[in-house]
Amino acid sequence: MEYEFNIFKLFGFTASNGDTISYQWIRNHVAIVTTSLSIIIEQFFWCPIVFGTFEIPVSTLLNGGSVFTVQKEVDSKLNGLLVSNAKIWTLANVLIYNAPVQWRPAISNCVDLLWQSFVSDVAADCGKVEDDICYAVSITNKEYG
Repeated sequence: MEYEFNIFKLFGFTASNGDTISYQWIRNHVAIVTTSLSIIIEQFFWCPIVFGTFEIPVSTLLNGGSVFTVQKEVDSKLNGLLVSNAKIWTLANVLIYNAPVQWRPAISNCVDLLWQSFVSDVAADCGKVEDDICYAVSITNKEYG
């Protein structure tokens, strides 16, 4: 008895004609599969780890927050940051992963410039205890003679 293991049949993925998605379909659509897997890995595994264990905690501590407020900051900012990341980087990654290799750094850097300006705004709000208000004191010439 010959047994062929098909992960797609196991999870019930089927094509539009009712046939199970096969290895041959993946081979014929390798760009779609690799792009989709790369985006899924980034959005659901890599970004939550980086944002939740580095980006938000470090920003909180550098902005004067205490170690005890880090978890509160992560809880309040992580979901919004992940949603914004998905909005900006999903389409960008489709372009980047399917662009010619020599154009990928340029496309990625342009999107990263936009993304980093957004992240810097989020990072500036991490760990704030109160509003940072600077008061200017007027100095007149009478005080200096």
